[in-house]
Amino acid sequence: MTNPSDSLWVVLKFGGTSVSSVSNWKNVAHVVRARLDEGLRPVVVHSALSGITDRLEQLLSKALTGEWEPVMEQIERRHVDLARDLGVAVCADLERHFTELRKSAAGIHLIGEVSDRLRARVMATGELMATRIGAAYLASDSIDVQWLDARTLLHAEERPGA
Repeated sequence: MTNPSDSLWVVLKFGGTSVSSVSNWKNVAHVVRARLDEGLRPVVVHSALSGITDRLEQLLSKALTGEWEPVMEQIERRHVDLARDLGVAVCADLERHFTELRKSAAGIHLIGEVSDRLRARVMATGELMATRIGAAYLASDSIDVQWLDARTLLHAEERPGA
């Protein structure tokens, strides 16, 4: 194998269904290993777990009426169950995301509105939670992993008229 620093990067993008079950994560690990065996440097990018984006939208709307807790419990249970099924611990970062979602929902109920900025923050949490679990699983499967926060790596430029 070539020196990893000399390898070409390859982006592997997986949708929500592809990262929502143990069998699908085994496939993701297989694909990552295959790219590594080819001498490539894979970057894994993936969506929130299937259905979570819809649940996060529900969390926002239910927060306005104060009926958000059952939806939050569904979101949390889905992630905790997947982590358990994959044999990985629920890390402090995942717990922090649960706490932040609960605080956001309580705040929305208190002030009675959802700003665009808060909506974007809540919706991004789906990917953040899922990628924490995914990185932990790949690491537990002896794949050298470094989780990175895309919000610190990507820069959006405002374009007039766009």
